Amino acid sequence: MKMKKLLVVILALAMTISFVACDNGKKPETTVPETEAPVVTDAPVVTEPQGDGSLQRVLDAGKLTIGAEGNWIPYVYNEDGTGDLTGFEVEVAREIASRLGVEAVHQISDSWDPVLAGLDAGRYDTVICGTNPNPERQEIYAVTASYAENPYCLVVNGDNTEITSFEDIEGKLLINSPSSAAGKIAQSYGANVADGDLTGAMDQLHTGRADAHINNVAAADEYMKSRPDVNVKIVAIYEPAEGEEYMVESAAMLRKEDQELSDKISEIIGEMIKDGTLYDLTAKYFGETVADSVSLYK
Repeated sequence: MKMKKLLVVILALAMTISFVACDNGKKPETTVPETEAPVVTDAPVVTEPQGDGSLQRVLDAGKLTIGAEGNWIPYVYNEDGTGDLTGFEVEVAREIASRLGVEAVHQISDSWDPVLAGLDAGRYDTVICGTNPNPERQEIYAVTASYAENPYCLVVNGDNTEITSFEDIEGKLLINSPSSAAGKIAQSYGANVADGDLTGAMDQLHTGRADAHINNVAAADEYMKSRPDVNVKIVAIYEPAEGEEYMVESAAMLRKEDQELSDKISEIIGEMIKDGTLYDLTAKYFGETVADSVSLYK
C-alpha cells in the first residue's frame, strides 16, 4: 500500500517537472498575419480641374477670338490698299493674344449692338473695342482692367449755332447706338437716340436729318480730316463727373463665367502699361500729347 502511494507521488512530481520544462519561463508565440503589400497600378492620378476652365479653353484652342465693330478709324478698320484689319484696338487685342501665346482672330460687325449679342451667344471669347466698364456692364459681364482713355466729343452740322454744349441736346435727335457709351451719355442729357454708326451719323448731320452725334475725339477728328467735304464740326468735349471716369475708359469684356480668362487678360494689361506698350500704341495712333495725358499710364 505504501508502495502505491509513493508511486503516485513520484508520477505527479514528474508531470509537474515536465510542464515547467515545456514552459521554460516563456509565453507561447503568437502568429501575426503578414500585412498585404499595396497594389500598384499604372492608373493616372485624377485631380480636380482648377479655375473655371476659360483660360485653358483658349490655350487649348490656340486662339483668342475677339468681337469688334468695324469701320471705326483709327480703332478698328481695314487699311487702304491692303484691306488688312488694323487700328489701335486691333493691335491691343493682338498683343494680348500674343502674350497668352495664342493667335488673335477677329470677328467684325457693321454695328455695335450685334457685337454684344455675339459675346452673349458665345461666338467669341471677348470684346475689345473701346468698351467702357460702366457699372451696368460689370453686373452682366466679366470686365478687365482698363487699358485706354478715350474722351468723347459732340459733333453737329457745321452751320449749327444752336447746339454748343451737351446741355443743349435735350430733346434733340442724336445718331448713336442706344446701348453704347456714347448713346448712354446722350440719353443722360435727355436726347432722343436713333441707332447708327459714325459714317451714317456724319451723313445725317451733313444733310440736316439729325441734330448731333457723340463719338471718340480721335475717331471724329480722323473722319473730318478724311472727309472735308462733309460739313460737320466738334462743339464740346465730354467731361465725366467725379467717380464716373470709367465713362472715358476702355476695357475688354467677357462672359461672366469666364472670370479666369478675364483675370489673366487684366494681368497682361497691367504688364502692357508697366512696360510702355500701351503708351507706345496710343502715341502711334493719337500722338504723344494724347499718350502723355492718359492717367492710366502715369
